[in-house]
Amino acid sequence: MRVAALSLAILLALPLPAADRERIAAINVAATSLVTFVSCAVQARLQKKSLTRRDAARCFGAGGVAGVGFYQAKRLAARGDITTGWLAANVASSIVENTAAGEHPLSRLGYTFGPLRLRVATPLDRARESYVDIDVSAAETVFLARAIGTADDIDVRDGMIWYDTRDPIVEGDIVYHGYTWGIFPGVWRGADQFTPRHEAVHAVQSLQLDSIEPPLLTFHRSRRAVRLRHIRAGALNLADNIYNANALDYEDRWAEIEAFRLTEDREPPR
Repeated sequence: MRVAALSLAILLALPLPAADRERIAAINVAATSLVTFVSCAVQARLQKKSLTRRDAARCFGAGGVAGVGFYQAKRLAARGDITTGWLAANVASSIVENTAAGEHPLSRLGYTFGPLRLRVATPLDRARESYVDIDVSAAETVFLARAIGTADDIDVRDGMIWYDTRDPIVEGDIVYHGYTWGIFPGVWRGADQFTPRHEAVHAVQSLQLDSIEPPLLTFHRSRRAVRLRHIRAGALNLADNIYNANALDYEDRWAEIEAFRLTEDREPPR
């Protein structure tokens, strides 16, 4: 744990605008590994259990694998293969969720569509209490409402919900050709080819944040084919949005630094 925390601290200490793809990859791996361990510890504590060294190693290792998956998902989306990138991000999210819950990393494979996440049992699921678990995200429900309120048109493509606007979105002195609410990317109809890719990277970032947060509410275990399992607050995602919007200039936001570097290999405009 100390090595992972130290590595992450060193990486974050470097100037953010100068981040290249290698550093972005390292941050994804180190950060996801560390926060997966934290989520494991929190959920174990909620279940009145303690993590063994073996459990800790499993959490760090699975988190590192998921970090690689999230980075590759963003790379795929950034080069225009958004559908494959979204699928890869969902697999990475599944690894984090399952590991943090104390299950096999691939016990269930999840897929997020709108504010719902469907998690299908695999042969590696030891409990096998249902074929499909359904999780609901409170934050993503709010983000979907905001996206609908902003949209001139709603569409389903690349395996996710998109919205379009007839005019760019203006906030203060900044004109946005695309704007993503949570996992819901939006694009101005006159935007260039890079904008949808950029916004898809933001959607993957949001899914990554959602995956590491423990459930707010877990319903009583019951054996049935399909069941509602978790209510997820999405507090990390919401807090990240609020903090970035109010505390940081556009060019200093990590989400923008990462998206611009992966999509266009440049720094955010100042």
